[in-house]
Amino acid sequence: MFMPENCDVLIVGGGPAGLAAGEAAAKQGVRTLILERQHEIGYPIHTSGGTWVSDMQALNIPRALYHPINKVVFVSPQREVPLSYFPAVACVVDVRGLYQHLAARAIAAGASLRVRHTVEQTLLEDGRVCGVTAKNHAGERISQRSAVTVDASGFSRHVGVRTGMGKAFHRYGFGAEYDMYAPYYPQDELYLIMGSRFAPRGYAWAFPHGDGRVRLGVGVIHPDCDDDARIYLDSIIRDVPQLTEKFKDASPIEFHTGLFPSEGPLERFSRDGLLLAGDAGGHGSTLVGEGIRFAIYSGQMAGSVAAEAVKAGNTSAAFLGRFDKQWRARFGRDMDISYMINKRITNYSDEK
Repeated sequence: MFMPENCDVLIVGGGPAGLAAGEAAAKQGVRTLILERQHEIGYPIHTSGGTWVSDMQALNIPRALYHPINKVVFVSPQREVPLSYFPAVACVVDVRGLYQHLAARAIAAGASLRVRHTVEQTLLEDGRVCGVTAKNHAGERISQRSAVTVDASGFSRHVGVRTGMGKAFHRYGFGAEYDMYAPYYPQDELYLIMGSRFAPRGYAWAFPHGDGRVRLGVGVIHPDCDDDARIYLDSIIRDVPQLTEKFKDASPIEFHTGLFPSEGPLERFSRDGLLLAGDAGGHGSTLVGEGIRFAIYSGQMAGSVAAEAVKAGNTSAAFLGRFDKQWRARFGRDMDISYMINKRITNYSDEK
């Protein structure tokens, strides 16, 4: 499989941020390459897939790739609050299908994509990021140079950590989830469950996504608590009265885990030759640990700015800082507020 010796924009990570960045950069006619360490795009799954219909429409995601929800039920130790929406405002995406759709869009725009390519080291020249070394699908080590590198590696923040763009995440959400076939679960009802019995310093969820399938999960914040989210899954099915009958005769078909940064956005997302997008930049909402739509928007911005820098012949931090300004103008205030709320509600007692 041909591997270009040089490219204009190199993207580390084939998740939603990286794929969106790849499409945006390639659309501007620059040579774009995406490296993904897994064997395939969209698997293993590390997210519950909850998001909003309006954003899926704005991002031109096909209707077949998201499942609308008409009823959202909040359950706490003290009360239950059902909310109904017609038409639906919330939805649950087909995660693998969505990611592979984004991959197809990037390729159609002109980007090259390589799976099973694990980035190992960052190439630096006079303090400027100028590419990476990686191990390819055949176990061969390669050197890939680029004018701009976009770190869209998610929670690992692979390039950013190695170039002084933030440390490894200390505070994060740890989620565990069954993807179940549940023949009696109503496919238009979504549950969010709070309380220390089932999700200390976090929350649990039941997200239907069509054809009898439901993602049942728990997320907890570390190091706010030391609990392992995985131990709570079976007790939710057994002991949450609102769900017991709905999960009658249900069994898991898949098991997922994931990590989500819960520290708010980085102070800066750009340096000479490098941008950080998506979870790598802390661009998800810490309010409820929501990342997919924000990763796509962030990737689109990063890819566009990277391509503009290449075409201008200026890949300095000063030029690439346009991405920081654009992102903060659109999302900065809301993300700061989300982080403040997250810090407060994780300390709430069951009574609150």
